Amino acid sequence: MGVWRMLNQNTPIILSIILGLSLSFLVTRYLNENCQVGSLLDVQDNALRSDEFEPKINFAGKPQRAKKVPKNLVRPRYYSTELGIRQRLFMGVMTTEKTVGSLALAVNRTSLPYLNKIMFFLDAVGAENARASDLKLPGIIGFKDTKENLKPFHVIKYLTDNFLEEFDFFFISKDTTYVNARQLETIIKKISVSEHIHAGGKPAGEGSPFCSLDGGILLSNSVLKKIRPSLDWCVKNSFSDSHDANVGRCILHASQLPCVQMVQGNVFESVFLKPEDESRLESLDLGSSLSYYPISDPNVFYKLHMMFCKKHLLQVRDELARLEEKFDKKDSAWPPGSYPPMTPPTRFDLLAWQHFDLDNIYLPSDFQNYKPLIGPDRQDILNALNKSVDWVMSRYPSELHFRRLVNGYRRFDASRGLDYILDLGFKDNTGKEVVKRIEVSKPLGKVELLPMPYVTESTRIFMLLPVQSNDNQPASEFMKKYSNTCSQTDLTFLLLILLYEPRAPGKGHEADVFKEIKALATDLSSKKHRDCKIAWISIRLPEVDHKAPLEDHLTYFAMTDLVSKKLSQESLILFTEPNMELRSDYLNRVRMGTITGKQVYSPIPFTEYNPEIVFRNVSQRNTVLEIHKNSGRFDIDNTRHLSFYLNDYTAARSNITYLPVVKSDKDIAKLFYFYKESKETGKVKSLLDLFSRQDMNVLRTTEPSLKLHRADCHEIKTDIIGPTEYSRCSSPMATRSQLGQIVLDYKDKLRTM
Repeated sequence: MGVWRMLNQNTPIILSIILGLSLSFLVTRYLNENCQVGSLLDVQDNALRSDEFEPKINFAGKPQRAKKVPKNLVRPRYYSTELGIRQRLFMGVMTTEKTVGSLALAVNRTSLPYLNKIMFFLDAVGAENARASDLKLPGIIGFKDTKENLKPFHVIKYLTDNFLEEFDFFFISKDTTYVNARQLETIIKKISVSEHIHAGGKPAGEGSPFCSLDGGILLSNSVLKKIRPSLDWCVKNSFSDSHDANVGRCILHASQLPCVQMVQGNVFESVFLKPEDESRLESLDLGSSLSYYPISDPNVFYKLHMMFCKKHLLQVRDELARLEEKFDKKDSAWPPGSYPPMTPPTRFDLLAWQHFDLDNIYLPSDFQNYKPLIGPDRQDILNALNKSVDWVMSRYPSELHFRRLVNGYRRFDASRGLDYILDLGFKDNTGKEVVKRIEVSKPLGKVELLPMPYVTESTRIFMLLPVQSNDNQPASEFMKKYSNTCSQTDLTFLLLILLYEPRAPGKGHEADVFKEIKALATDLSSKKHRDCKIAWISIRLPEVDHKAPLEDHLTYFAMTDLVSKKLSQESLILFTEPNMELRSDYLNRVRMGTITGKQVYSPIPFTEYNPEIVFRNVSQRNTVLEIHKNSGRFDIDNTRHLSFYLNDYTAARSNITYLPVVKSDKDIAKLFYFYKESKETGKVKSLLDLFSRQDMNVLRTTEPSLKLHRADCHEIKTDIIGPTEYSRCSSPMATRSQLGQIVLDYKDKLRTM
């Protein structure tokens, strides 16, 4: 009952609260909807109104520069400036109007050869009166201020303003002082540049902390830097009539370093010459004094300099005699002063002597028994022979007469040069033969830096790939690898040269021998971007002596002539082979090693031995060709890989007048005919031989990234292909031990049969 009574009494209050909350909720919702609609209408209205006007861009005052413009980095002209490399010694000499033409000249002549730089300082009026500009002095500086007591400070200020960043040490003296510049140079070489140096000769007075400017003062770069901010104080306090006191007081105030006579064990000694000493210089004990003063006669400079030069010459002779006593003639190199022969680390590195006569060189390499003595080799040997004969005949003019070369040996040492041993046969007055052994040495000259044009790795390479009818499989694999590895940054173009035999079916024939090659090239080229294209040209070879010269050197001339019609003269050409491994680092070296108008590149490839011999007793062959003595060798006879610029070939080709330029397939037969009928001596044998005869450098070196797999020579038709210098099947079969093991195994097999 009490609860219901309470509810009845508070019913109006509860209803009022509920009604108020309901009205508040409804009113708030209504107001929010009106605001959203209104704002949306306003936006739409503004948008419609703004569409009535076309947008305009104000370009007035634009573009505006940034308030802070970044500073451009200015590089110094010389690398020594950027690295802070300074020269060693500067010498400043104070002179006068009366002595600049005599004593100053004497100082310059006796000191300049041992200094990095020397300059002379006097007042401007005196320099003009003495016509100092007509004197043969390296540098004369004239000061407008004629006050004598301020002259040393003008010199110091000039040095700090102009040469503080160029030299490590500064030596200041007067032109009345002879300076033993050789001794000064020796002392400077022994002093560390990190030391603070204020040194000189005899002090200006007893117990004085200052050195005499007459004897010369040596200052380091660090001390001179400390003096620069104190120059005003030095000028104000130069109240003494003595240069020694004024300069010494200035240096002591700025650096807190008194003048010393010994630096790192090196003594600075100055000798005061009396007037009567100038007439008896020969009786003076020169010792190791650094300077002599005062001198009024320039002839005294030259006499002192001559005496020191004689003393130095005697010291050099004594040193040579001392070294000769230690010199072991058994271990010495001949001629004296040359580099000794290389000491081989193992027996496999022993430099062999090559035996020769006037016709042949025997065992020139591990792969040749002999080769004819022709060209530069013959000229060099004949030159050594003639020089040796002339030398012997000069010693025995009427006793011996040259007869023959008995034996000749030569050895090239890359660290020394070329050495000869010649056994010369002479006929004496009795008719008997006398053999004289002569040693001839041609040491290497000084190393020279040759300027070469700038080359980059961004040159496009046109790779020429000669393809024969039996190269379908290796050529297809080569094209697939090229297509997979080629990218836009490689800048290469693969051009196939399809060599048709005389009677082989060609273009348009169903049995075209290169039908699969052409289809694959078209398919791969269409899938790649324009920077990695594959194209081909077809060449029909004629019959030469009833055979097809697929690998003759003249065929390479014909291929290059025909390709030159389709490419620009600035093109970089690279001959390749189907069985080679294609690597980008090799192509980059081709770009860097081939320089237009200067150099061609002929890499020596690493050629694989016959796998049937190398892996004869191995169950599983190694598919990766590794550079190892048992798997192959660098074939020095392989000249088929060559890179050159087309304009260099055109210029060299024009010099071979007996070979007509091939313009079509029909001209190839004429090329062989004129080459055979020509009576020209020393005919060109290859493209490499062509460039070697020009004024160009031939870079021929081993190329570890150029690897050749063994060519399949079983399917070659021997009745069509004749023996050529470019034959791919003439590479070595195996090592000597591997071939010898086959012979031994074959003998054992015969015994068991």
